[in-house]
Amino acid sequence: MPDTDKTAARLKRLIEIATQLNATYHSDELLQLIMQATTELTDAATSSLLLLDDDTNELVFKVSTADPELVGRRMPADQGIAGTSLKTAEPVVVDDAAKDERFYAGVDEKVGTDTKNLIAVPLMLRGDAIGVLEAVNSREGPFTSDDVEIASALAALAAVAIDNASMYARLADAVVTARLSYRL
Repeated sequence: MPDTDKTAARLKRLIEIATQLNATYHSDELLQLIMQATTELTDAATSSLLLLDDDTNELVFKVSTADPELVGRRMPADQGIAGTSLKTAEPVVVDDAAKDERFYAGVDEKVGTDTKNLIAVPLMLRGDAIGVLEAVNSREGPFTSDDVEIASALAALAAVAIDNASMYARLADAVVTARLSYRL
C-alpha cells in the first residue's frame, strides 16, 4: 500500500478510535482500548501506558500488552526512555534500545521481554505531562516520523479520555455518597 493510502487509512482509523475513546468512561475498558489502538496504529508488537504518581514521583504501568505482570510496576519518573519523554514533554524514538544509555533495562529483566526499539510519547493534559504512552518493537523496521505523529495524536486523545473517565468516576462516587447521606 502506498504511503499516502496507509496514512489516510491510519487517520480514518484514528477518527474511529477517537469516537470510541470519547464514549468510554470505564477506566479498565478505556485503557485496553488505548493499548489496542496504540499497537494497531503504530504497527508495534506491544504497547504500554504509564501514569505519573505525583505523590511518589514514579511512573506506574497501568496497562501493557507485553505482560500482565507489568501492571502495577513502578519506575522512577526521571529514568528510562519513558522518564525522558515525561520530563521533556516530547516524544522520544529509540531505534536500538540496548545501545541507548537512557534505556531502563530493569523492566525487560523483570518480565523477560526484549525491547529492540520504541516510541515514548507524553500524555499531556492542560500543559502538564501526566504519563507516557509507549509503542514497543515495530513490526516493520524502525519507527517512522508518521508513527510518532499518529502516536502523539493518540496520546493527546488518550490523556483527555483518561481525565474524563477519572472525573466520571469521581462524580459517580459523589452521587452514591450523596444518596447514602440523604437516606440517613
